[in-house]
Amino acid sequence: MKLYKIASFCMVGLLTVGAVSCSSPDDEIKSLSFGRNFAPLGTEASAVKETTAVISWELSKGATSYNIQTFPDDSLTFIGEPERTITGLTEEDIPYTLTGLQFDTKYSVRIQAVTDGDEARTSNWASVFFQTSPKQFLMNPKPAQIADRSVTLTWEVEPGYDVTDIVIGDIEHEITAEERAAAQATITGLQPETDYVAYLYYNGKQCGNRPFTTIADLTGAILIHPGDDLKKAIEAEDVQDGAVFAVYGGTYDLNVNEDGQTGAMKIYKDVTIKGIYPTDQPVLKGRFEVYDGAALSISQCVIDGSNNASTDQIFNYKLDEAPAGTTFGALDVQSCTITGRADGKGLFYLNVQAIVPSVTFNNCVIYGIECTGGDFIDSRAGLPRKLNVTNSTIYNVATARDFIRIDDKASNFPGEAGPVVTVDHCTLYNVGGYGEGNTQANYRLLYVRFEGNELIFTNNLVVGTVYKRGFTNQSTSDADPTLNNNAYFGCENLTKPGAGADASIAWFDTDSSAYDVEGETGTKVRGKGNGSAIELTASPFSGKTPDFTLNPDGAAYKNGCGDPRWIQ
Repeated sequence: MKLYKIASFCMVGLLTVGAVSCSSPDDEIKSLSFGRNFAPLGTEASAVKETTAVISWELSKGATSYNIQTFPDDSLTFIGEPERTITGLTEEDIPYTLTGLQFDTKYSVRIQAVTDGDEARTSNWASVFFQTSPKQFLMNPKPAQIADRSVTLTWEVEPGYDVTDIVIGDIEHEITAEERAAAQATITGLQPETDYVAYLYYNGKQCGNRPFTTIADLTGAILIHPGDDLKKAIEAEDVQDGAVFAVYGGTYDLNVNEDGQTGAMKIYKDVTIKGIYPTDQPVLKGRFEVYDGAALSISQCVIDGSNNASTDQIFNYKLDEAPAGTTFGALDVQSCTITGRADGKGLFYLNVQAIVPSVTFNNCVIYGIECTGGDFIDSRAGLPRKLNVTNSTIYNVATARDFIRIDDKASNFPGEAGPVVTVDHCTLYNVGGYGEGNTQANYRLLYVRFEGNELIFTNNLVVGTVYKRGFTNQSTSDADPTLNNNAYFGCENLTKPGAGADASIAWFDTDSSAYDVEGETGTKVRGKGNGSAIELTASPFSGKTPDFTLNPDGAAYKNGCGDPRWIQ
């Protein structure tokens, strides 16, 4: 039986391989002969552009030339006749650049190996697929072309390409003959303060795309142009509650004195101030005093209190004619850049017996408010029910003061729950305790002692913050805070006791079983985190501050800690 199998194998080998001896199992097979060329291997499309693509492949043994066929609007089906057939390509032609392609088009391309003079050896086809890039006729819309519910688009005129359509979201706009002649069209039906991408088409082929963001809602808004007196407009007696001021880019001085220093704008009504263009934010030079229950909303503005005649806080709450116990409207600050006097006080001050239902700083960059004589966010006599600092970057503030201070005035507000303080997805750099030799003997990150408070500190990146008394040293601070997914670098006394740590530190952001240090600081289990705190061994930033872009290889980046704007 074994002899029969060997003989059969040798017979098959003679028929298919050629002159191959089976006399010894040690004989080496050194060559094969096939009836046709192998299809080219390693086919690849690269450097694909609007009308060109580079096609490469490996040489087929025995082939003397190669053929290429192109099929537009095809996905490897190769149905119908090819658009183009190129023959006689040799080794010197590889890689081969296809030209004259259609933009924004799916192409199937196939290659075969040919032996000149022996048609029977022509190989099967090898294939490759790619899509050409769209053209870019569309121009970036200028700020003046972007409104709250519309955008005016312009494009370059290219002979032979009469553009046909514009698509924005679910809006499809057919370009009219008049618009085509003017190379301009206005698209309506958009929503305010929304990100869009406009696409320009020529008979179904994309020939341009541009992103843009619609501006603030202008419905019923009072428009403020450069040169207008913003302070006078807002403080006018006939201004109604709920007034919205839409402000064009420019610089607006608030209450300039004879020395050229700015002062405070006084807010007595519920007012909204909106920068119109996110890329051209108005600069408001001065500070704000909010009176007698008013509400204030500010978005897309630069607030510059650096040349302020007063050292007072950027936002200061006051009672003039309203009684103690007044409830104000909300303070809502969105997408603003805020700075103040280097020798001035803090960002927010509530030193009257009043309630502010919510105080929000979101998507802001706040810096250079060193806080002499007051804390950064400071409530001495009132109750901010909800304090939210989110998605923001705060740096070089509170040199020797508390970051957040809310004193215990619960007796002034019977029946009221304590404040809920949320700090989430923030980058805090040199927030307290920065500067050589600064040991922060007396201050804390969260000096919150209003009875019944709730503290939430999550997804933050904290760098270079040294508070000798840590997060808090108050027995009335939330004894069970929410601490989750925070990263720290150079932050003594926030994750564990540092050199000379104050014995009164209430808790650390670390595993709850850590730092039971009886005999040194008293019998206390000092950890209050869930074990998710990240202690970094190197700076998390890829550049030089104040560029806080995160190193993509670092733990802070991988865990999504800090202000999202720096995670790229």
